[in-house]
Amino acid sequence: MKEKLEISRIGSTIELDNYRIYEVLEKGHCTFISPMFYNKGVYKVKNSQNEHSDDFAINIDKIEAATYQGLVEEFGEDCVDSHLWDDVPDGSIIFFYSVKLEKDLVDQQPQRKTEYYEA
Repeated sequence: MKEKLEISRIGSTIELDNYRIYEVLEKGHCTFISPMFYNKGVYKVKNSQNEHSDDFAINIDKIEAATYQGLVEEFGEDCVDSHLWDDVPDGSIIFFYSVKLEKDLVDQQPQRKTEYYEA
C-alpha cells in the first residue's frame, strides 16, 4: 500500500464554486475558466461561496490560455462569451483549466465538513 499525504499538508488552495465542486466529486473531473493563473499540481479546494475548505484535493493537469481577440478571430464573435472577460484587463489572457479529483497522492475523504474549528 502506498503512503499518501494528509489533506492538511497541502499548502496550495484553489477556490471553486458549488457547481464545480459537485461536478468534480460526482464525475471525478471538471473544467473551469479563471483570469488567475494556477500552475499544474495538487490543490486543496475551498468553496468560493461560503469560504469553507472542503476535505478533498484536485490536480490541475491541463492549462490553456487565450485572449478575447484571439478567440474571436478563431471562432467568431457569436461563439465567444464576452462576459468571461469582464474582470480581465483589455488584451490580457484568460486561463482554461482541466482538473481531476486527486486520488493517488492524497488521503482524503471527499465530503463536506460538518464542524469548523476556530483558532
